[in-house]
Parts: sequence; C-alpha cells; structure tokens
Amino acid sequence: MERAIPLGRLAGVRIGMSWVVPLVAFLYAFSLANSRGPLARAVPYQPTSSYWIAAGVAATLFFLSLLAHEMGHALVGRHEGIGVRGITLTLLGGYTQFETEPATPGAELRVSGIGPLTNFALAGAFWAGAQAVGGGFGLMALFGETLALLAGINLLLAAINLVPGAPLDGGAVLGAVVWMVTRDRTRAQTVTAAIGIALGTFLGVWGLLILVDREDESGVLWILGGLFIVSAARRQMRSAPALGQLRDTRLGQVMVADPPVVPEWSTLSDVVARAEAWQPHTAFPVQAADGRITGLLTAELVLAVDPHAWPTVRAVDVAWPIERVPTAGIDEPVLTALQRSDAADVDRILVVWPDGRVAGTSGRDAAGIALRRAPSASR
Repeated sequence: MERAIPLGRLAGVRIGMSWVVPLVAFLYAFSLANSRGPLARAVPYQPTSSYWIAAGVAATLFFLSLLAHEMGHALVGRHEGIGVRGITLTLLGGYTQFETEPATPGAELRVSGIGPLTNFALAGAFWAGAQAVGGGFGLMALFGETLALLAGINLLLAAINLVPGAPLDGGAVLGAVVWMVTRDRTRAQTVTAAIGIALGTFLGVWGLLILVDREDESGVLWILGGLFIVSAARRQMRSAPALGQLRDTRLGQVMVADPPVVPEWSTLSDVVARAEAWQPHTAFPVQAADGRITGLLTAELVLAVDPHAWPTVRAVDVAWPIERVPTAGIDEPVLTALQRSDAADVDRILVVWPDGRVAGTSGRDAAGIALRRAPSASR
C-alpha cells in the first residue's frame, strides 16, 4: 500500500492503485473505442465521441469489477476475523493484503472462493442489464453492448481465477481442500505451487506458439502471464517448508523469557547501570505504580538519547506506549505473530501468558530462530 496511489476507503478498507492502472485503463478504452474495436463492429456508424463515452464507461466498470472481486476477499476475510491492511489494484488485476493468513481450511476456502463468485454474480448482473437495454439505437445500443462485453469479461475473470494453481484463487481453493483432507497445509501449498508451475509453463509455450506460428502479437501477453504465474508459484514452492516450520513453532519457544520490568520513574541511567546484568534482554516492559504495563523500553530507544541526559530522562518518557506495541500469546504461532506485527512501528513483540502477565519479548529475528531449530525443515 505504501507505493500505491491512495484512493480512499471503502467499507473501512484502504484502497490504492498502481501508477500503471490509469495507463492500462486508457489502453483498454482505446482498444474499445477505435474504429476496428468491438464496439464499432457491433454498433457501426456512430459518432467517435459515442464510442469513447462507451469505452470510458467500460474501462471504469472493468476496474470496478476488479475492485469488487478484491472487496469480496477483504469483507469475507474480515468476517473470518482476519485483519485487512488494504487493497491495491495492479496491472494484472489486484490483491488484498491481510494481516494474517486464514487459520482454518474452511476460512481459506471462503476467503478465496468469494472472488470468483463475485465475478460470476457481476457477469449475471451485466448480462441482465444488457438484455434490458438491448435492441436500442445510438448510445443506448452502445451501452447495451458495453454491458454484454463486461458480462463476458467477468465470466472470463471468474473462470481464469478458478484455475486450480497458485497464485490464482482456484489454487487457494484447491489448497484449502487438500489441507482439509490431509490436515497438512504445507503439502497443500506445495501441490498448488506445482500445478501453478505447470500451468504457467503451458501458457508461456502456448503464447510462444501463437507468436511464432500465427505471428499474433497477443502471444506476448500469454507469455508474460505464464512467466508471472511460474514466478509466483516457484516462490510459493520455495517458501512452503519454511512457512510450515514457522506455523509449527510457538512464540514461547523462541522468545527471550522473563524480561526485567522497569518502573516508569526509573531513569535511563538506572537502566544502563543494570544492562549488563540483564543480558540477553534488550527490551523491558515499563510498569506503572498500580502494576499496569504501560510501555516497552528498548535498547535502541535508550541509545537514541544523549547520554548526558540519561540521569534525568525517565523510562516512561521514551518508552513505546503499550498501545503501539504488538502483543501476542505465548502459544501463538511465530508466523501469525510476525504477520500481525509486520506493519507496527515497534520491532519487538510483547509475549504474554493467557492471563495477561508478561512472559517474554521477541523480535523480528523470531523467524530465523524458529528456522534454526529445525534446519532441515526449511530446505
């Protein structure tokens, strides 16, 4: 989302788009509006301005269809208790960024399947609209043709996304089914990645045949699409074992246990004086007089203060406020904890017992520690 052009919020979800989206929208509209385009062939002898109006409407509704697809993922994900960071429209459609992955195969199935279902529903709605205005003249005829075109495009989007290979929605749906049957998420991701590699290779070869044998430049698009799918599927294949290890390792297994608690009124000089005795701890919960944990003091925060000021600066003055510190349960998987804390300003996680007491602290190096516990699992 940081590199995307912000478009605001919809249903509380941040929306952005890649800078290439306006260019793609213009090229799409141009392909529809030119004298040899599908609109001119279907409804000939109309003013050029009419074709451009219809093409502009088609391009807008096309990208709104992509947005609806991603909103389906976002809203169902949120219903499943998964935080949504935002949606970004891109050259190849779009993606929804979640805070964590679905916790169950059922949730994975619902979150992944809603995208293609949304496109099927849109295809039906556009087709009904096309039939309702069909048979007219001028702009009305163009509008009907535009709706029919969008019905076909949404049907195609749904069909493509249901292809059972990573990184498409159909791959995630198949992965959810394999996960449900085998109870092994890593195996499910490996299976869908292998299918994705095969699918992408087929599309690339198909595009090459179109380009060479038919001398059709559209083969380039098939080749690029195939390369994209192969690249994404190979990344999933390589990362699946490591992700499996991170899911199987609990945060309590990699945390630095029982960190010293620093009273709010302690000066930084007090903390530094005890730092050597407190090793290997480099993060310290800050406690108020009533026993509440109100912040987290890290070594980096202390070192950022002028040493001459240490005798007068209190821990509470520089500590991260507790509401900005990622917190996770001791039995939470390392992967989930790291995913939820990824967007936080603080590079530490406060690990707590089920009753809320502090159990330890962890950092972004938790993944490395977890993978080193079972080196063979990450290869």
